[in-house]
Amino acid sequence: MAQDKKKIIVVAPAHPYRGGQALDEAYLYHIISDMGYDYFCISYTLLYPSLLFPGKTQYDSSEVINYEHKDKIKRILSSVNPITWLKTYKEIKRQKPDMVIFLWWMFFFGPCLGFVAWMLRKRQKEIKVCFLADNYISHEEHFWERIIVKRTFKQAQYFIAPSEYISKEIKKDFPLAPVCTTTLSVYDCYNLHRYDKQSARDFLNIKTKEVILFFGLIRPYKGLDRLIEAFKEIKQDRKDITLLIAGECYGDIKVYTDKIKEYGLEDSVMLFNRYIANEDIEPYFIASDLVALPYYSATQSGVVMTAYAFRRPVVVTDVGGIKEEVLQNSTGIVIKDNSADNLIKGITEILDNKETIDYSANVESFIDTFGNQKLKEFLQSI
Repeated sequence: MAQDKKKIIVVAPAHPYRGGQALDEAYLYHIISDMGYDYFCISYTLLYPSLLFPGKTQYDSSEVINYEHKDKIKRILSSVNPITWLKTYKEIKRQKPDMVIFLWWMFFFGPCLGFVAWMLRKRQKEIKVCFLADNYISHEEHFWERIIVKRTFKQAQYFIAPSEYISKEIKKDFPLAPVCTTTLSVYDCYNLHRYDKQSARDFLNIKTKEVILFFGLIRPYKGLDRLIEAFKEIKQDRKDITLLIAGECYGDIKVYTDKIKEYGLEDSVMLFNRYIANEDIEPYFIASDLVALPYYSATQSGVVMTAYAFRRPVVVTDVGGIKEEVLQNSTGIVIKDNSADNLIKGITEILDNKETIDYSANVESFIDTFGNQKLKEFLQSI
């Protein structure tokens, strides 16, 4: 298609929606615009029906908006209204982009995204169709998911995978499809340089010498229960320590508060059960010595990328593609699983070595290999 410059439309949740996918969209805008391309986002008028959403709100009330670009966003698509699927197709047809990138993260969106992609492949053959797969199969895998995923992804001509793990999953079902394997961005948008470690701890009223952080949405697959169990044992040997938990619970918070009380950890665990606004994220990471991700399952992790933005080491379980984000014994520790023994070993190893290993410098060097150069090369090549 002859155009002065390449135009890309991204179909994804965008601000005022919150969460990882909206953050992905903001970084796509930043990357693609920085390349000099014409960028536009078609976002959702309805993402999840309220009956299906486990949290308090789907919308972001943060004062700081990451890479604000509201003039490049149009809300058209409803996940459950086929009339808007056709409107989305017509808007794409009208704008005549070179490529459409559909952001994919769960099977629920298969019908709406699959329809739009099918219409483009059938009637607008000059527009390239690409799926960026945050997940292939969701963390709570259901038996019918792979059927829906395969039917939807049949419409894709290209894929973008933010980890080698996702790339391999795609290639199992689509061995001939071109896949750009890259990484998540390092989420440096949250580092507002307002705090040092002491002022962050003062702000959060943390008095202890050492701090372990668990950050992000609290969901069963993230293993917070195991971390609390491990922290009970860590606390026996390290009296001057705090477990800092920050994030909204999707489920029954009593599962965790009852365990904290059972173990007598009320004075050593700080729990902020709420969504943390963009401008408030910084002190939690700056105050911490390490970030723990005791997950039962994962693909890749935005929490790791946020920890790295603040130059904090991580302890992660060997699940999905998350170990690809960690340089063992340098930027963090990868443990076999989230058993209490393994968590204790990984966490204490970092705490014991933090004065002799410069984790911050290691992270800074490591993330130079991350990011979006492969994505840029991929977009330039098509």
